[in-house]
Amino acid sequence: MQKLAALAPGMIPVVSYARISSDNRKDEHGIKDQHKINHRTAAKHGWMVVHEFDDNDKSAAKADVYRDDFETMLKALRKGEMNDGRPIRGVVVVADDRLIRRPGDYERFVEACTYHDGFVFADEKQTKNLYSEDVESMGLFGAVISKMEVRKMQRRMRNSHRARAESGIPVGGPRPFGWKADRLTLDPIEAAMLRKAALDFIGGTSLHSIVTKWISEGVTTPRGKRWRTDTLSRTLTNPRLCGWRSLNNEIVMGEDGEPVVGHWEPLLTPQEWQAVQAIIDGRRGHGVNRDGSVGAPLLHDARENRHLLTGILRCGKILEDGRLCNTPLKVSTQASSGRYSYQCPSKAKGGCGGLGRRGDLVDLYLSETVLAKLEEAKIRTVPTSVTWPKQAELAEAEEAVDQHVHEFMVNKSISRTLFYRLLPDLETERDKLRAEKAKWEGQTTTRRVRAQTDVDEIRRRWYLTEEEGGLPISRKRAYVREVLHAVIVHPSGKTGRAPFNPDLLEPIPREDV
Repeated sequence: MQKLAALAPGMIPVVSYARISSDNRKDEHGIKDQHKINHRTAAKHGWMVVHEFDDNDKSAAKADVYRDDFETMLKALRKGEMNDGRPIRGVVVVADDRLIRRPGDYERFVEACTYHDGFVFADEKQTKNLYSEDVESMGLFGAVISKMEVRKMQRRMRNSHRARAESGIPVGGPRPFGWKADRLTLDPIEAAMLRKAALDFIGGTSLHSIVTKWISEGVTTPRGKRWRTDTLSRTLTNPRLCGWRSLNNEIVMGEDGEPVVGHWEPLLTPQEWQAVQAIIDGRRGHGVNRDGSVGAPLLHDARENRHLLTGILRCGKILEDGRLCNTPLKVSTQASSGRYSYQCPSKAKGGCGGLGRRGDLVDLYLSETVLAKLEEAKIRTVPTSVTWPKQAELAEAEEAVDQHVHEFMVNKSISRTLFYRLLPDLETERDKLRAEKAKWEGQTTTRRVRAQTDVDEIRRRWYLTEEEGGLPISRKRAYVREVLHAVIVHPSGKTGRAPFNPDLLEPIPREDV
């Protein structure tokens, strides 16, 4: 804002209003230019600008955009003065479309500006008497025309975006991580990192572990910011990774019913991307623990699990009413020694408070149990089906839609009313089966990636620290959950501290491992 001179005697005090919808350079150059013009306009009519209002980088055409200075200006006009008591008697703008784009805003402006007698209004070309019904009507008509033009431009823009999407042309904006500045060619370093992150995520590594590792290595986003789990989640669920084009968060489908393939180089196969999407979709509506497991509904404050069996161990004490306590055990850490134990929470926190076990010994015993189960199951050679069981059903549904369209468009054997009445049900059934197939392919890829894991390598890295190349706690917890539903910890039946007895640990295995 430029420095304003004191009001000269005999001059009318007015305010200058400036607005620009998009300030790409973020330097307010458009706003400054408009205010300069408004000062010249005011001086030409013998007025003086005593205050500048501006809404930079804000649209006047969108109902959900709140223009702070526009609203403040309307309040000042109704009062006839600024908050500091300086009088104002009018408004100067470069053009009406800088002030309003919607009829409702124009009506509110005219009402505020004519609330007192003798107020003035001008744009760069001329003064306007807002007290005249003809001028007000013409201004309102201009606002309606402006709104129609905005809608027309928005439709053209939407159609342009749709046409580009259906042609597989990439969107604008910042460079996507994994690609070079041309947005088409893979960046060899970033692409390798992003592909490894996707496969690790499918294999059970949490987003938090991946992000923590990237931060420690100094990896930043294309805008130079630190990675966050939500940023990585959005990156991994972007269909661009497998070469598919999206628009408004939906995959663009071609006339053949298949996803439109973009012009850029993909870094995942469609099956690998669908595996990532299947994991993310399975968590919707729930909080996600930092180890990748699904938490309670809307549990948004889940913290990183720093211990192997948190939430997996359950209290096996029999209560007075004969029920099993079955409360998940929590971790209690001794500040002096650093030792930890798994404890049943107190009654006030939903448990019985009557059971505890030394943490390191429980972790060691159940780690060997999990590793032995993985070796026994030989997960590296687990066969996976290559044919979706409902493929024939999907083919029939797609054929039904195609035949229905053919009968209407080519043979003209059915009426328009019957065509549009039957088409939604046919398309719904087809789309439902397509969604089921995509989910199945994602889950199949997940099993295939995990089946290729070398169990000997898992054992070698299990007891190493992460600095030594060991598995992150989230990855180990993923393997535990692959093998076990839960572990019931039974009481020893003795008072005081009792020797560790592994027979009191009852693993509940998964049947499909």
